[in-house]
Amino acid sequence: MTIIIVIKAIIWILFIIGLVVFIHELGHFMSAKLLGIKVQEFAFGFGKKIIGKKFKGTLYRINYIPLGGYVRILGQEEESDKPQSFSTKSLSTKLTILLAGVFMNFLLAVVTFYIVLGFRDFSIHLPVLTDYEFMGTNEEVQYKPFVRKVFDDTPASDVDFPKDVIIWSVDEVEVKTVEDFINYLQEHEGEEITIKVLTLEGKYVEKNVVPKKTGREGVLLGIEFYESVAAFYKLDYSKNKALSGVLHSINFTGYSLDVFGDLIEISYREKSVKPVSEGVSGLIGVASTVFDLVRVGDVLELLNLLAGINLSLAVINLLPIPGLDGGYVLFFIIEKIRGRKLSEKYMEWAVRFGFAFMILLLILISIKDIIQFNVLSRLLNVLKNII
Repeated sequence: MTIIIVIKAIIWILFIIGLVVFIHELGHFMSAKLLGIKVQEFAFGFGKKIIGKKFKGTLYRINYIPLGGYVRILGQEEESDKPQSFSTKSLSTKLTILLAGVFMNFLLAVVTFYIVLGFRDFSIHLPVLTDYEFMGTNEEVQYKPFVRKVFDDTPASDVDFPKDVIIWSVDEVEVKTVEDFINYLQEHEGEEITIKVLTLEGKYVEKNVVPKKTGREGVLLGIEFYESVAAFYKLDYSKNKALSGVLHSINFTGYSLDVFGDLIEISYREKSVKPVSEGVSGLIGVASTVFDLVRVGDVLELLNLLAGINLSLAVINLLPIPGLDGGYVLFFIIEKIRGRKLSEKYMEWAVRFGFAFMILLLILISIKDIIQFNVLSRLLNVLKNII
């Protein structure tokens, strides 16, 4: 069974990363074509060519490594005075092409969120990590019990009830507070109920149990809660179904940036990069999350992850770092203000520095992910199960 899960996880990782990158490059390609700029090459995947065909001056090709794609536009990397060249166009045209990739990532996130919300009655949960004002939604904060301990010789221990889990719902009724859950147990004493819990790995587990007196006063199940509860925002978009995908994309982006800003503030106050580093994940962190979601068969959460990655890539690409779309936007705005072009040598070195910075950052994040998600130990367990 493990080998099947690994294969499915790999397919999902290739699908998510490939689609996110490909849709971004497709935005650059489509905008350039619509604005009359020559696209020299448009490829799906990287590496050596499997198949290729030239059509109306553009080489279309499919490559062996299915991790996204790329587009080569005339005059974008090197100056060209040809009429169909990127370098001869106005600032507004250049910015449109550069930002088209970000727009396509945002659009894919919107469509994906529509699917997720449609299957969840247009409501979705986010952990409460900061105080945030969401738009276009009915917002409700739910305080769910967090199980600390399971006592022996109780209804909970009889069904191997797990600890360190969040009580999510009971008989498909959402648990909003600890008091709600306790009251429900008292009202259904002696009846079989179904409790859905959420593990710290993001896995939902259901347990059927009969609450009954245990010899301890007021105890019907046999579990003990942490003093702190798990707080979640429940966002209900049912009154704005037509705009739900757009609204949640905006809310998710704004909320994520707000949380990240808080992490930066905490890191500065504590003089430590740990809070920020723990709030950031790279490809290895994404792969670890995908593996957990595939293992529990949660397709909706995988789509939710796909949407979140799209929005993250969109925001990252807007950063004014040379080599990213935002870096090129900054170059062209500076050129417009100065009234003359920047030195090609300066831009070349700036892009090299930008790429080197991004590669170094990716390496550091990957090392952090390997430690944080215990990747080596999990990989060894997978190999043992396969062998």
